[in-house]
Amino acid sequence: MSDRPTILISGASRGLGAETALAAAQLGANLILTARSQDGLENTAGKIREAEYPVEVTLLAGDLSNGAFCSDLTRKVTEAGPLHGVVLNAAQIEPIGMVEDLDEEEWLRCVQLNLGSPFLVAKRLLPALSQTQGRLITVGTGAATQPIPSWSAYCASKAALLMLMRVIAVEKPEITSFSFAPGVVNTAMQQNIRDRKEMMPAQLAEYFSELHKSGQLEPPEVPGRALAWCALNAPPEWTGQEVVYSDPGLVTQVRAAFGA
Repeated sequence: MSDRPTILISGASRGLGAETALAAAQLGANLILTARSQDGLENTAGKIREAEYPVEVTLLAGDLSNGAFCSDLTRKVTEAGPLHGVVLNAAQIEPIGMVEDLDEEEWLRCVQLNLGSPFLVAKRLLPALSQTQGRLITVGTGAATQPIPSWSAYCASKAALLMLMRVIAVEKPEITSFSFAPGVVNTAMQQNIRDRKEMMPAQLAEYFSELHKSGQLEPPEVPGRALAWCALNAPPEWTGQEVVYSDPGLVTQVRAAFGA
């Protein structure tokens, strides 16, 4: 890796993760990108090349719900050189359904991806981030603090992830650790929600359908730019907080950084 800052981004094959990678490359960061889909990662890397951003991009495809892949990923990241930021974006909302009706293995698989893998990756990369006084960011959601019927695995895992970040912030004050709230974003996750409307209470399904129909879903590049800026520039006083993409102070910084 060069003297540029290096950022690891998970879930970087599409949606918010891909847009965060593009924005971070625009800001001059070298990237280590991971996701399940090699083709998706190649697509993200191709967009970075097309934009002619002079940064290095490393692709490491694999399933973060697999502990062995987490070990392999973190080993390769630490071997690559100094690490300045980690964005843990990979997550899933499935299974959707009432608790008594859910498949137990699917429920635990969701918790493993949304909570277990961030724990494993963060634990193993904390020493590297301590060396650079870097930034550790997870992607949050209102479902972490608001119970939503039929979303038990997602709500529970994201609530625990939020608390995990708060604990890390206390234990490792030299690292700027926080949760980033991207708003309701027009991604594949929202499509999954609409596709499974029959598994949710009718009022909830209608709410998300209306957000899509009325154009109220945020384009992923908007919070993606804010998240990329945070990964490179978030101040230490943000540690332990929930940083909202639309915060006026953050919006001002992002607009200045991207010339918008």
